[in-house]
Amino acid sequence: MCKVKQMLAAAFLCALGSQPCIAAGFDDGSGRAGVAPVPLVGFKGEVYFIASDGLSGYELWAGRGAEGERRQVRDLWEGKPGSYPSGTVAFGSHLYFAAHDGKAGIELWRTDGTAAGTQMVKDINPGHGGSIPNSLTTLDQDLYFVADDGRNGFQLWRTRGTEESTVALDPRGSERMLYPRQLTAAARTLFFTAADADAGRELWATDGTPGGTRRVKDIRRGPEDAGIESLVAIGGSVFFVANDGAHGPELWKSDGTEAGTVIVKDIRPGTPGSRPRYLTAMGTALYFAASDGRSGFELWKSDGTEAGTALVSDIHAGRADSFPSHLAAVGDRLFFAAYDPANGVEPWMSDGTPAGTKRLRDLNPGTTSSSPTGFVRHGGLALFAANTPNGRIVWQTDGTEAGTKPVESQGEIAPGSFPTNFLVAEGRLFYVVQEASGSSQLRVIPIPAAASSVASSVTPR
Repeated sequence: MCKVKQMLAAAFLCALGSQPCIAAGFDDGSGRAGVAPVPLVGFKGEVYFIASDGLSGYELWAGRGAEGERRQVRDLWEGKPGSYPSGTVAFGSHLYFAAHDGKAGIELWRTDGTAAGTQMVKDINPGHGGSIPNSLTTLDQDLYFVADDGRNGFQLWRTRGTEESTVALDPRGSERMLYPRQLTAAARTLFFTAADADAGRELWATDGTPGGTRRVKDIRRGPEDAGIESLVAIGGSVFFVANDGAHGPELWKSDGTEAGTVIVKDIRPGTPGSRPRYLTAMGTALYFAASDGRSGFELWKSDGTEAGTALVSDIHAGRADSFPSHLAAVGDRLFFAAYDPANGVEPWMSDGTPAGTKRLRDLNPGTTSSSPTGFVRHGGLALFAANTPNGRIVWQTDGTEAGTKPVESQGEIAPGSFPTNFLVAEGRLFYVVQEASGSSQLRVIPIPAAASSVASSVTPR
């Protein structure tokens, strides 16, 4: 058995206990092998990822971790080129993704996890050009995405997994949309932004039919764009940032009707705007960073009303900024990174009150920042990556200073490595480690789940 085959056979050997596992360390010495630093997806008890073993290009792979198994799902573009799958999302009994098989260009594919069950859904743009599907988003029984059929430009499409059900949702007429982006599902409505000749890029919505695909409101009247960004769903409504030309970039919300699309609050009066960032839902409230012109960029929350939109805490007191970022909701606690002059950028937690907003721990003592990112939930814990004097490692926290500590089972991390793309699946943490040398590997850590009041889903930003 050659060296590469031996590596493939041994790669998923993972001790059940305190030992870490290099779940997929594709390094054949060629410089071509590695695990792509893109989101991992859990599906049917396996973790799916994009990798090259040096024999074939970047393709879709799957593995179980502790069971010592990993496999290439299918070599779509056989040999060294690679199909470069992207946008992988679970929908029904299949995974859907965009890929290039070397014949039809980049098109929409799906797989049930087997080579035989990996098939193109539809050749939307026949020939080598490809339709370049992107922004794959699920809503009820449909998968929505954006694609170019070669005749009408990038349009909104819908599929239920068959060639016959894969159709464009172009409303035609005077409101013909161009370049849909930021697809966001809220209850039974899909919100997105799109441009047309009359209104520029504005907020749109669809119920899944061409007739029900419409512009919601021309927020910035005329052909100028409203600069809409950061769509986040709460219930049947969507929150977002927009500029109507009078207030500057501020927080807006929409229930899908023109009358119900309104500015939530003019946090910073005048054209500069408060420029909300990192919009994150936690329960029925929205958390974000914004500047009111007096407190700098700090943590805010909103219940969707003007009166219920307020500053949570002025972490860096005065006009200076704490720049809250990487917000993630874990049950009834919000984890994020923030700056204060004495400690730099460190992990913080908030329950939505000033008294309940606190720094968890100064991980990199002094003014040097630990720069935490990637907060995800594992049982009663939040896991994240942060710097230490010895390098960037994986941490865990139960929301207390004493309970904020390095994950013991991660093993030795090489200097200059960067853990990213966290996924909790099958009771373990999977993540990609990018080495300083440029190589990358998929790791898995067994972590006991702590019992605590933190119990809900995580939405990293």
